[in-house]
Amino acid sequence: MDKKINILVTGVGAIIGYGIIESLRATSLECNVVGIDIYDENYGKYICDTFIQVPYTSSPNYKAIVDDIIEKYQIDIIFPGIEQDVFFFSNCRESIKTKLVLNNADLINLSKDKLAMYNILKENEYEDLIPTYENLSHVSAVSILGLPYIIKPKQSYASKGFHIIDSDEAHNKLKKVIDTNTLFQPYIGSTDEEYTVSIFADGKGSYIDSYILRRYLSSAGASEKAFSIKHDNAITKSIDKLVKIFKPEGPTNMQFRKSDNKVFLLEINPRISSACSIRTKFGYNEPLYCLQHYLFNKEYTRTEKKFGKAIRYISDKVIYE
Repeated sequence: MDKKINILVTGVGAIIGYGIIESLRATSLECNVVGIDIYDENYGKYICDTFIQVPYTSSPNYKAIVDDIIEKYQIDIIFPGIEQDVFFFSNCRESIKTKLVLNNADLINLSKDKLAMYNILKENEYEDLIPTYENLSHVSAVSILGLPYIIKPKQSYASKGFHIIDSDEAHNKLKKVIDTNTLFQPYIGSTDEEYTVSIFADGKGSYIDSYILRRYLSSAGASEKAFSIKHDNAITKSIDKLVKIFKPEGPTNMQFRKSDNKVFLLEINPRISSACSIRTKFGYNEPLYCLQHYLFNKEYTRTEKKFGKAIRYISDKVIYE
């Protein structure tokens, strides 16, 4: 494409959204980035070329606003930067008049329900599952899972609603949030053995590239400290199985824990992950792959990967008036 690429990034106030923009800026491509977010003041606003404040994705006029932006700015491709937008654009992908960075619809829909995902994997004899239950009392959970055990909603993201129950007192404090939508699992491994893996999949049961990070989460649910892993046979073997089962397309994030050298799947997110900007600095640029896959006829450019560690910290963006 000879002309400047007009790119719409949604949710630019969130870590994925502005991570996408930073990754686009790291390429040699001529990009005109239009960013949207529900908040008028945010970091992403000041690193895109044009910023537009928009209502919540659930607003009845959200699509009309997006359609107007596509037409006015001649948008070539849209990067959904928050999970809600992934679901929104997937549901109306046929009526959006430009390219979309989206995984396959079946996987996106399945990712909304952790129990449904678990059941599909069990049916496909995927071995790296964490045992998952519903409708347990505290007494039953302790009997089956031991202490500590975890509870989480069937539908959530960024560790929202995730709690560790390590005593009767902890359960009593949280019993009001436990209902028929609560899942129960044993507490597996430790925070020292948690991994986030991004793959770029071809939609046919294979993938073009991948990058593994061992990470520690912040309280907001994003990677706060990350250590790159050159290769891990057990994780790679597990990824290969998952890709064959779901045939994802495009950026796909998989999260694992290890315990006694065994891999356990935590979740699959069919989108760009919150560690996008970290991986870009290590030579794995997901947004570049997205442009090459969805816009440039699948001609991929792999850059030399680097390895090390990354620490996120609070910084300041000052705008002088």
